[in-house]
Amino acid sequence: MNIKILELKKEHLNKYDVENFLFKMVKESYGLDYVPEYHYDIKNLYKYYLKPQKNNFYIAIDTDTDKIIATAGIRSYDRKYSIKNRHYSKDTTASIYRVFVEKEYRHNKIATSLIQKLEEFCKNNNYREIYLHTQRPSYGALPFWLSQKFIIVDDTKDEMGTIHMEKIIKSELLQITSLNESEETIET
Repeated sequence: MNIKILELKKEHLNKYDVENFLFKMVKESYGLDYVPEYHYDIKNLYKYYLKPQKNNFYIAIDTDTDKIIATAGIRSYDRKYSIKNRHYSKDTTASIYRVFVEKEYRHNKIATSLIQKLEEFCKNNNYREIYLHTQRPSYGALPFWLSQKFIIVDDTKDEMGTIHMEKIIKSELLQITSLNESEETIET
């Protein structure tokens, strides 16, 4: 199996039929067809992931078949609801979206590689934390996110089994410590 991860570009949208892949995965994973309030970003990937500077989208391609097999998106936090004891902002918080891997490719570290790309992007764009939500019934999702060092910040216990999670990637304390270490190095 030969897999490559690409940063999504405009020319990939049609070449790999990214929108169709995403809707197929939404249907397989959640049993949903297009729901405008949940899937507006899929209908306009360019507007939500490619155009904004602090947003991005990655696709995994099986180079043997030249087919898309996995996706992961990252955007500035734009949720309208509040999450218990959290104060996220579009400037310092990124949100993960549309992490999907074709069934026959799962358990091959493809999602892990995609998340590493997202985290690297977030660090380079000065995000402090990454937010995501998942649903408890989603196959393998919760164990996967926990293995990626995300922590549960709110288990809503709602009818969909929604769990809110985050991962701190840049804390002010770490930045201050690094600054102090730099100053010490300069003084000695």
